[in-house]
Amino acid sequence: MKKKDPSINTIIGEDSIVTGDIKLAGNIIVNGKVTGDIETEGTIRVLQGAVIIGKLVGKDLHIGGQVEGNVIVSGKVVLGDRSMLRGDVRASQIVIEEGAQFEGKCDMQNRPEIQSPVKSGNSEILFK
Repeated sequence: MKKKDPSINTIIGEDSIVTGDIKLAGNIIVNGKVTGDIETEGTIRVLQGAVIIGKLVGKDLHIGGQVEGNVIVSGKVVLGDRSMLRGDVRASQIVIEEGAQFEGKCDMQNRPEIQSPVKSGNSEILFK
């Protein structure tokens, strides 16, 4: 018998259809269809073939399937090479693999400060 993976708390199976919002504290893998928002403190994984219509909120997000809705993530968003995201993204990092489709705008949080040049005599000094 296989041991349960403690890092995965919820799995929406391939033939499952969920209508309504999902709220949880842990990680979730979606392999079916969800019409509703998903909100978690953990990671959301949308597998290839899965479809989500709704807002996604979590720590990290890995998309291999289709998502139609806005995304708010405190960490990293990864759009896999066969993924499709139609919605706005707010995250610290975003990775878009070759072949991924993304339609929306992106707002990067926690960006490093932009250095401003200050002139001092004949040279420029950069500071934060």
